[in-house]
Amino acid sequence: MNEITDLRVVKTLENIKHGFTKCISQKTFSSISVKDITTAARINRSTLYKYYEDKYQLRESLIKSTLEELSNNINLASFNLENNKMNESLEALRKQLQFMYDHKDWYLILWNKNMELYVYEDMARIFERRTGECLRENSNGTEITRKELSEKQELLTRLFASSAMTTVKWWYEYSPNMTPKDVANIIMDNIKFGMHRTFFQVT
Repeated sequence: MNEITDLRVVKTLENIKHGFTKCISQKTFSSISVKDITTAARINRSTLYKYYEDKYQLRESLIKSTLEELSNNINLASFNLENNKMNESLEALRKQLQFMYDHKDWYLILWNKNMELYVYEDMARIFERRTGECLRENSNGTEITRKELSEKQELLTRLFASSAMTTVKWWYEYSPNMTPKDVANIIMDNIKFGMHRTFFQVT
């Protein structure tokens, strides 16, 4: 019985998320009413209020769970920007990009200006933080404090994370048929060769 109840709850929450997604795709968050969401989700108001106080808590909950999931699933343990580690880093990045591509449609909803929040920036900060953690772990095999990163390592981490997230956003919006491996190659080539050589110079 508990399992059946749990499945019903999961289904209901999925319906609410779907309803919210449909509404955000059509108009701004501030102009969306609870009735809009419940109509799109095909539930009554009391069902939505059983799980969320209002539309603001719904939005906050969806964003928070997404950011936590992203943080927990950024796995660049074998990532290393040293020249002799590039192949391992490329594969680690490809796997990471595959995870992010699997969530493309939802991420694009969150990045929609109709959300009236800067979720993309929040995700970019998470990606930068987790990349830095991986770099520190790889520097001696154990986690060390942020202060022990050199200034150049710190800068490289920020440049890499910024470049990666910008490329992912471009990928989602303009070239969604590219494979995660292709996108990983673009990001790594930009790190290895620089922007001009990566995009303009024939190799």
